[in-house]
Amino acid sequence: MSETDRVGITPKSWTAERHHGVLHLGKRWYVVSAELDEEGRAEGVRLDGPFPDHASAEAHARRVRHT
Repeated sequence: MSETDRVGITPKSWTAERHHGVLHLGKRWYVVSAELDEEGRAEGVRLDGPFPDHASAEAHARRVRHT
């Protein structure tokens, strides 16, 4: 997937591998995880939470990243 080719709403910095990000919806924080294939399509999308604040969500994302 080149820099200019992008599918859906995935950030340009995400490459074909597992990614985790923090998402704010309403008054709660969530961790979104997805596996991107070579064409930029997300599979295995997962939403964990809610978390009470951004720091808690970030801490969970770091734990998930390293397991």
